[in-house]
Amino acid sequence: MRRAFLVSLLGLLLAACASASASQTQRFSGTWDWHFETSAFTTDAGEGPYWLAGDGAVWDQLSAPFSESGPWGRAHLIVEGRLSPPGQYGHLGAYSRELRVTRVMEAREVPLGESSVH
Repeated sequence: MRRAFLVSLLGLLLAACASASASQTQRFSGTWDWHFETSAFTTDAGEGPYWLAGDGAVWDQLSAPFSESGPWGRAHLIVEGRLSPPGQYGHLGAYSRELRVTRVMEAREVPLGESSVH
């Protein structure tokens, strides 16, 4: 009985550690494709796409590059945020993770046909 309890406790502790590391703020650099029912962020290293989300002033900063060209577009971003644990996120749960942006360092529009990485 005691052994089963200790094994269960160890499992809970390991799960808590994994969740804590996934929710820490990290820096990300990559391309955000924002269109109708799409908010896909792919890192410069090719990880993702992740559902990109932000609230209030952060969202205003993320979408600022598109103020002249319309409500949708493609941007290169350097942001800080928290990557969710694996699951189903975004429109119809199509994304395996969500990147919740907490700070925007750079957001610049990428014109059609231009590479997002310089």
